[in-house]
Amino acid sequence: MTGNGTPISSGTGHEEPRRRKITDPTSPYYLSSSDSPGQNICGFTLKGEGNYRQWATAMKNAFRAKRKNGFVDGSITRPTEHNDDIEDWISINSTLVGWVMTAIDSSLRSNIAYMDDVHDLWDDLKARFAIGDSMRIYELKDMIRGCRQNGDSISVYYGRLKTLWDEYDEYRVAPKCVCTRCTCDLARQFAKQIENEKGHDFLLGLDTEIFGTLRSNILSQEDLPALTKLYNMFTQEERHRNMMRGREERTDAVAFATGPSSFPVRSEQKVVCTFCKKPGHEIDQCFKRTGKYPDWWYDNPGKGRGGRGRGAGRGRGKAVANAVCFDESPGSNVSQVGTQASNISQPSCFSDEQWRGFLQLMETCKASSVSAEKLTGPAYEDADWSG
Repeated sequence: MTGNGTPISSGTGHEEPRRRKITDPTSPYYLSSSDSPGQNICGFTLKGEGNYRQWATAMKNAFRAKRKNGFVDGSITRPTEHNDDIEDWISINSTLVGWVMTAIDSSLRSNIAYMDDVHDLWDDLKARFAIGDSMRIYELKDMIRGCRQNGDSISVYYGRLKTLWDEYDEYRVAPKCVCTRCTCDLARQFAKQIENEKGHDFLLGLDTEIFGTLRSNILSQEDLPALTKLYNMFTQEERHRNMMRGREERTDAVAFATGPSSFPVRSEQKVVCTFCKKPGHEIDQCFKRTGKYPDWWYDNPGKGRGGRGRGAGRGRGKAVANAVCFDESPGSNVSQVGTQASNISQPSCFSDEQWRGFLQLMETCKASSVSAEKLTGPAYEDADWSG
């Protein structure tokens, strides 16, 4: 007691509950040592009407995480001046005003009137930057209907739709049950309706060329699968197609590497003349039909002048070795080979040793009495003629 008889307050009556408020992490009055007015708590910056909805959603989520949403929406009101919580409320409120102002772009910050109550500041920003609900709902519905995959992966396409759905959900007003004891299960039915709408939106924008068949099979079912199941089904189909495409590409690469032979098949060998029935030329090139023979035709043995080999002197820039001529008439034998070979002068492309070996080979053929018919055959030329 003081000298004038006034009792001294011990400070334990109201001080202890207040202390618990500011030190208890579950209390909305709690601030950690890292909480300062100058930090951006949501990572977004308000730049105007274009991103206000995303910014407001991120800010409210951050306020809820820190248990401060009551200060923003006005549910935690300012205490009276004689209330013990007034100092703590002012401290929290000032911190929240700093968080909101820090999350606003500097170009807009100067045009916003300073307010020392975070609830009033929040309502002022909403009135200035929130687009009319009806107009924004119309825009969102139009964007959702027009959203298409356009060659993107399923995950990218679904992500674009999910962003639009999340914003549109903020404008939905859930119907309220009027039953005394709810028996209509209205909330579940409303959630099912929203799920079906999103499922149809997702199916509508898929690429028809790729997923048209699977989409038709799903729509033919009586009940539409859940949205998550739809996403998984089309993701699996996309992975399967990518895997099959990779296999086809590897198969084509192997076929390209091993396909064509290094020895090309001449297209002339597949052509057969309809006049003389011989391969290697068409009817408009047939010498027997026109009666006009080129000079090299008479170089063939038995065809007239000269006695050079079949392929001698002709060809289109291809190196063809001088060949020993053989009589193509029946009954001819290799006995003529040695005689004709001995009368042939040594070509310049042969060395002495190679030429001697060649003559010995001809003698060996003569001794074996092999039929000359087995040694003859069409030369590898552009137009082969054998009579």
